[in-house]
Amino acid sequence: MAIKYNPEINAGVHANIGMDFQKNCTIYLFLEKYNSLKNQRYFIVLEHLDDIIFGFLENNSTLSKIETYQAKKSSTKWTSGTILEIIKKIAETSQSILDDPHLKNSTFNQENYFATNNTIELKSTVKKQDYVCTINESTQNFDYKNLDQNIKDKLLKGNKKIAFSKEDEANFQTLNFRFIDLGRTSQSQLDLLNGMFVSVFGNSISDHKAALHTFYYALKKIENNLNQGNVATLSDNKKRIESHEIEKILNILTTKKLAYDFWRDKGEEIRQNLNINIFDASAFELHYLNSFDKFKDINESEHQKIYNFVENNKQIFRNHTLDKDCMNDFVNSFEREKSSTLLSLQLKATIVAAYIEIKNTL
Repeated sequence: MAIKYNPEINAGVHANIGMDFQKNCTIYLFLEKYNSLKNQRYFIVLEHLDDIIFGFLENNSTLSKIETYQAKKSSTKWTSGTILEIIKKIAETSQSILDDPHLKNSTFNQENYFATNNTIELKSTVKKQDYVCTINESTQNFDYKNLDQNIKDKLLKGNKKIAFSKEDEANFQTLNFRFIDLGRTSQSQLDLLNGMFVSVFGNSISDHKAALHTFYYALKKIENNLNQGNVATLSDNKKRIESHEIEKILNILTTKKLAYDFWRDKGEEIRQNLNINIFDASAFELHYLNSFDKFKDINESEHQKIYNFVENNKQIFRNHTLDKDCMNDFVNSFEREKSSTLLSLQLKATIVAAYIEIKNTL
């Protein structure tokens, strides 16, 4: 029996790779912008009005700027003919943002990007003369408004399926073409992003791969949420991840790095001070390191109780000059004033973890 060729057999796989590209592109842009983002209030939206949206806020609630990205991976270069549907969608998204009821300030502006990991070649031939604009690794960004008028005219002609209105044309003033230097496979993209995490965060994070995957799954969570009422609005919190949530993720990872470093430098001294024998050393260390995740888990009530105790008794920090004496005081105070279902070994490890995390916020 002859084997039938089916060109659609890998459609689902290619769709998943495309979705991965959008999340990976988001992380790429986040890391690229991080030094400016970390001082701003912002949010990220996926699979909503557009593939990717960065929203920048003034006074915590008023929009000052929106950046949208129609992010597409491709194994072939893009041309003036193949991008028409995409830029039509971008123009419509631009108008949707203008019409969106989210409060905007008086200087609100938007930038709308077609972002891809392959070359964009925009070309028009008039009276045998070629007018060409190429966006790739050598020219990574180009504004529509700076295109030669002959190329603009060719784009605006559209085709049998795509026609552009005067409103679309007006919205093209915020259109940009962007080359994103990400590989064609998900793995090559993740490898590059891991290297970017190392470059951006250096030694402040101990496990850059864990940081990458933590951020990836945080994006996946909002991506999978449905648009509420089948209407896409910028204020839909289920489709947004806020800057304070991202900072919380990064702070957890940074805290873990500090925790590892502290244990490496003073673990033996801590055990000696709290009378933890060598036999129990590994279990104590494991409880200590696991506590940092459990402090963030609302189901871990005992860890929450211990963390809150240390947080509410920060005056103890003022009574000591040495870590070992201060930790002892917290342990003794807790045992004197509170009770816990945790065994003594885990209780001490958890108090030490709370001590380290809270100390680093003082």
